[in-house]
Amino acid sequence: MAMEGFDDPGVFFSDNFSESQGDGQSNLANKKQFLKFIKEFQEGNFAYKYRDALKRNYLRREYKLEINIQDLAGYDEQLADKLKQSPGEMLPLFEEAAKEAADEVTFPRADGETTVEDIHVTLISEAAPTSVRDLKSEQVSKLVKIPGIVVAASGIKAKATRIAIQCRTCRTTIPDIPLKPGLEGYQMPRKCNTEQAGRPACPLDPYYILPDHCKCVDFQNLKLQESPESVPHGEMPRHMQLFVDRSLTERAVPGNRVTVIGVYSIRKMAKLGRGGEKGAVGVRMPYLRVVGLQVETEGAGRTSSNLTFTQEDEESFRRLAAQPGVYDTISKSIAPSIFGSDDIKKSISCLLFGGSRKRLPDGLTRRGDINVLLLGDPGTAKSQLLKF
Repeated sequence: MAMEGFDDPGVFFSDNFSESQGDGQSNLANKKQFLKFIKEFQEGNFAYKYRDALKRNYLRREYKLEINIQDLAGYDEQLADKLKQSPGEMLPLFEEAAKEAADEVTFPRADGETTVEDIHVTLISEAAPTSVRDLKSEQVSKLVKIPGIVVAASGIKAKATRIAIQCRTCRTTIPDIPLKPGLEGYQMPRKCNTEQAGRPACPLDPYYILPDHCKCVDFQNLKLQESPESVPHGEMPRHMQLFVDRSLTERAVPGNRVTVIGVYSIRKMAKLGRGGEKGAVGVRMPYLRVVGLQVETEGAGRTSSNLTFTQEDEESFRRLAAQPGVYDTISKSIAPSIFGSDDIKKSISCLLFGGSRKRLPDGLTRRGDINVLLLGDPGTAKSQLLKF
């Protein structure tokens, strides 16, 4: 009887997935909280703010939803804190919740619209902004808010969010590979792991991208210069590269004053030209992946896209244009606090209004743009005049 049970195999197990399962459960709980917030948040007049806004935007085919972080903090402060500390993890969950909410509030949809479009969640905040100079390594991967002036903007480009790759040799296809948002690329696999009997192994770097099976979004690169009032005396203003995508593209043009909310991110340094050295391992260049953008509508650098003119405004413009001394009137209204400089003021008024485009009989076209170059001694109000 002493040998009884010696051949009992027992039960052995390895809990390799406990941590990932725990993360999955917490992510599911966060997603449910985001969905509950979108569907249940009410303003003072008992209107469902975000649910109604989502339905209104979706029916206008504007697949976006703007969320105020203060509203989220008032509803669930812990959830808002998670969003600020880990936006890279929380924002995709927020967008999934917004997509589910859009599916519910727009049902039933028109015939042919079986799939629900992805919703772009953008953020606005009433918190105090941070200067570009105060962004340090502690803020990497966190949500930051910075003001500044847009000084350059690229054209609209396409970035893949999901790609499919195929092996050149054995034609094995790997579909629906997700890509990280921002300026991070995708590292292609070096080897094909498909093994077929009687066929030699595939060579190194066999994969190529199938463009027809990729899903892309619009993106744009902006260059942000820090606000002049936050530049210390005697120093040059600093710049920050911005990555804006989807509904935030073409919202700002060079010259606009903006306040951006984004994820402070890092990317690999670009290789230098011939003879130059590559960036050191572990050294990364910072940029801001924008998740919220507000353009100033008052003061210098305001946007002109949302200006509307009434019938009375148009009548006053016509009366002003009919006056004989309109040129002098406009030039004298430029920088009235600066005495003299009449010729400069007249040239700036021509710069503001531009010339007329001319098409010559032989087919050549003359542009109507007027450019002004101001040269002068320091302290002669060149910059002050150009602010107008």
